[in-house]
Amino acid sequence: MKPLSGPYYIKENKGKSAIIIFLFFFTTLLFVAGNYVSSNMYYWEKAQDYSDKNCVVSAISNDEDYKDYKAFREKLLKDDNLLVLDRSARGFSGMSWVCTMGFEMGGSSMVFETKQDMEKAFDELGIKADLSDVGDGSVCMSSEFAKQYGLKKGDVLDASVSKSIEGKYTVDAILEDDSFVLFYVKKSGEPLRMNVIGKDISGHELRDYLNDLKGEYKVQIDEPIRDEIAAEFAPFELIFGVGIVLLSVILAVIVNSVITGQFIARSYEFGVYRAIGLSRMDIYKKCAREILCMDAVAVTLGAAVLYLMMFIGNELYYKPSGRYLPYWSKTGILAFVASNLLVLVPTVLLKGRKMSRADVTQF
Repeated sequence: MKPLSGPYYIKENKGKSAIIIFLFFFTTLLFVAGNYVSSNMYYWEKAQDYSDKNCVVSAISNDEDYKDYKAFREKLLKDDNLLVLDRSARGFSGMSWVCTMGFEMGGSSMVFETKQDMEKAFDELGIKADLSDVGDGSVCMSSEFAKQYGLKKGDVLDASVSKSIEGKYTVDAILEDDSFVLFYVKKSGEPLRMNVIGKDISGHELRDYLNDLKGEYKVQIDEPIRDEIAAEFAPFELIFGVGIVLLSVILAVIVNSVITGQFIARSYEFGVYRAIGLSRMDIYKKCAREILCMDAVAVTLGAAVLYLMMFIGNELYYKPSGRYLPYWSKTGILAFVASNLLVLVPTVLLKGRKMSRADVTQF
């Protein structure tokens, strides 16, 4: 191990290095914080995917005798790119759930006239389920959703379970699709809504396609809930981003203060390096190697400790209650990288610059 290498310094100065490694470890905590924030979106992922594929088209009140709606429906039925399934004009509520962060969030639902329609939709949406017991008045939900309410197959779902539920339904299928969506089968009067599922198109592409077909027909075409959810979470993510910057700045000041004290005590050492012929760039690189090595150790240990903590938390606490803390997320990665760089870059630049100017004749 070369004396000018980063690992050599850590080996010979374990106590001092441990303090800096401990401080760098705090940047990895923001990875978990980012996962907590993005866990809110986890509960909406499948709902957004289903909404992208399934567009609800509704009749509107100024359509006399619903002629336009019926004509538009006939037009859609002839289109090979679409699966058209009639459904009740009545809206059906979803149920709220408690997210990983501990507060309640709203829910969404999909409604079908018959079990056969549900089966066709599930095939297109990629939902695996045993629907053998499903019939009129059934509701299907994921196992995670059921855990939160303590429900099992055969239980009754009504207002006593959730105030948002109107009527009485039977839980006739438990799905393993991780969604927090309620799927109803309820036959009603004349259906004046329809589920229009794109076979090869989804999201805004599906809506644009339907709007092109719509022309002058008086019908309402819904928007994907992805847009609504993104708008709802945007302020939350902005607040989190500002928090990351503030915490990183505070941490950077603390780390730099600690490292400054250690490096000032080594000024004579770096002056000797200059005296024996090392260039300023050589010293700059030595400082960078030491700091980067300590950061790498902190990140490695931090990742191991945090993943173990997340695993224990999921297995012993979150999963049994129908919740989940993601092991990784874009938000978590961005939070960690941003924090680590905001701490690491100024530390390397400032300490390298300072020590490269050390002069043995000053001592």
